[in-house]
Amino acid sequence: MKSITGIILAGGLSSRMGQEKGLLQYKGRALVEYSIDALKPMCSEIIISSNNAEYEQFGFRVIADVYQKVGPIGGLYSALAETGTEDVIVCPCDMPFITTELFDKLLNEKGKNKAAIAVSAANKIYPTLGYYHKSCLPVILQFIEQRQYKLQLLMKELKAQTILIEDDKSLLNFNSPEDLI
Repeated sequence: MKSITGIILAGGLSSRMGQEKGLLQYKGRALVEYSIDALKPMCSEIIISSNNAEYEQFGFRVIADVYQKVGPIGGLYSALAETGTEDVIVCPCDMPFITTELFDKLLNEKGKNKAAIAVSAANKIYPTLGYYHKSCLPVILQFIEQRQYKLQLLMKELKAQTILIEDDKSLLNFNSPEDLI
């Protein structure tokens, strides 16, 4: 197995959902389990980035945000700082159609000396779904310290590459209870 860490970002406030998004059931399974299943075949370690200890029930390390209320950048920083590997794949907890093949595409691009790679589809960039090298940590910390919390700006600073995904069904995420129906 490759020396890669999978980080699942599950630290959102879930204000539109009204409850912990990654723990919501979709087709009899917690949303976070779909991300776990897609990452498992290729990751030597999986970390769930969340301030909620309930995620420990899935058998993986749960890392709380070092910097609170700064959004996904805080979860990315906290989990990346704790990884035992240089290469990291990041994904959100609410994409039940995500596939291992998508992560394979990301890893195939990492050989091109990029510190970060984001997925794009339909003219939209998904910075919470991508590849990050551990060397990004100082830049991420600098962004947090300067109160620049937008991952889009971070990707620009890192000169991140984007890879186009044709099958944007795999990128569907759930933001409201109606989406689960």
